[in-house]
Amino acid sequence: MLKYLALAVGSLGSFAHAASPISIPGFDVAKAGVDFNGDMDFESGPGSLDVTRFGVSSLLARPYSPSEGFNIVPLFDYKATLLDFDGTVPNYPIEDESLHSISLSAFAISSRTDTPWVYGAFVKAELASDFQSVGGDDFTFDVAGGVGYRFSDHFLLGAGVAVANLNGDVSYYPGINFDWIVNDQIRIGAYGATFLATYTPCDVWLFSVRGENGGGVWNISDAGGSESINLTSYNLTVNANRRLTGQLWLSAGVGASFGNSIELTKPDGGRIYNEELETGFFSQVSLRLMAW
Repeated sequence: MLKYLALAVGSLGSFAHAASPISIPGFDVAKAGVDFNGDMDFESGPGSLDVTRFGVSSLLARPYSPSEGFNIVPLFDYKATLLDFDGTVPNYPIEDESLHSISLSAFAISSRTDTPWVYGAFVKAELASDFQSVGGDDFTFDVAGGVGYRFSDHFLLGAGVAVANLNGDVSYYPGINFDWIVNDQIRIGAYGATFLATYTPCDVWLFSVRGENGGGVWNISDAGGSESINLTSYNLTVNANRRLTGQLWLSAGVGASFGNSIELTKPDGGRIYNEELETGFFSQVSLRLMAW
């Protein structure tokens, strides 16, 4: 599962608590970074997988407000994902791959001061491919929506659903979300599949425990026609963030990846091959612009 609900419903807390200096996952104004999943051994036999990912994302404009309390924000995201297999058996069905994803999305949030209810919606178009032969199967379209209730200035509870891959093997992802500002230093939340607990001891340091999905789905061209690689992973990390200047932060984290698997499927979702992977090592470094 990708971070649709983190964007569509987790954003409810972001706008409802706009005065907070802590960013909610997916809502950095701009971000550039690299992360690494390593030592993910095959459970069923010889072989292992390392995954290196380079990513750049940015809001394309400041929030547009056609009316009071209603905001629309466009978002751009690019990721290059390198799959590196080692020690596999001859004729292993998935080769080392250089995979790419480019997406344009927008979310809309309604959060008014005269009501505790907050509403959100999210749409996304993505090209995810090995770029060997781009066709209709390389594009996916997703939507999500959610509603939240602000019990106080410090606590918001929300629920929503995401619908992924509207033009192919459709998947549905319901979720419960909350955003709790415990005090000026501690904030805890679950935003779709993303969990975040942060501690801010001073103006220049921010420490966090973060869990989020780290996989993806890409269409590839093969001698047998169009196929899809589906990588599933959940990363749990301990992170240190240091303010460099203004709202520009340097972030570094280490941890582990759980629930790892890799699948080769047909565009309609039919499974060709599946491999469960053992728990692996995860690390990440990024530059984050947290606010305009």
